[in-house]
Amino acid sequence: MSIYDWHHTSWDLRSATGLTALLPVGAIEPYGPHLPLDTQNRLLDAIARRVAERLPGDVYLLPTLPFGQSGAYAGFPGAVGLSWRTLLATLTDLGYSLLQTGVRRLAVLAGLGGAGCTTALPRENRIVKTAVRRLNYEHPDLDALWVQPLTVATPPLEELFPSARDDFHGGEVVTSLMLHLWPELVRLERIRDNNLDHVPSQKAAILDAVPFSTLCPQGVWGRPSQSDVERGAAALEAIVAGTARYIEETFQEMARLKRHPG
Repeated sequence: MSIYDWHHTSWDLRSATGLTALLPVGAIEPYGPHLPLDTQNRLLDAIARRVAERLPGDVYLLPTLPFGQSGAYAGFPGAVGLSWRTLLATLTDLGYSLLQTGVRRLAVLAGLGGAGCTTALPRENRIVKTAVRRLNYEHPDLDALWVQPLTVATPPLEELFPSARDDFHGGEVVTSLMLHLWPELVRLERIRDNNLDHVPSQKAAILDAVPFSTLCPQGVWGRPSQSDVERGAAALEAIVAGTARYIEETFQEMARLKRHPG
């Protein structure tokens, strides 16, 4: 097994066989006053590389696409994003480009997801589902899937964090992961001094109708005060294990269904 990324040469990849491509799709958006704008991208980078190390065969680890759909966070300082049309076109173009190089399996890490989410609809970057479906329909030689790492963690995040299901954005889980991986970037004093814990009474689906700032003016939906570095380390292991398992099992099932329809 070999892992290839953008640091390798084109010549290096000539020796790769049965490549599985990993494409993380992130975002630049607010994660409260205590976490950097690139929190999602950093975490996806770390998760994707660790997942690549656990997948069988050769893996082509692509750089994280830094911009996604961040319309719900429009108006927050520093937030930037793509329209659904642009993201759809970007993902379908990238998928076709990979197919032309000989890649036959593409796994898109569609943001982070979270506890309480399902594998039926992404929490972030929902257009990824449409892009993946389109790639599978239009290019039968390509097996494409999407996955949200926090959603498929093994064991589930609820076993590690008491407030995992209330943790939607910038709360206990993500803050714990950042404390484990990049503690120097977590502004703990802002968690202590600004009473950042905030869980609206509404369900997250209301964000389809109102901007995030209306419900969470500080950019946090969750309880970052309960974050913990040791549980962050345990969560990272659970997330990587679950994501690698989900990707390989899903590809196996896709191959079975395509070879034996009905």
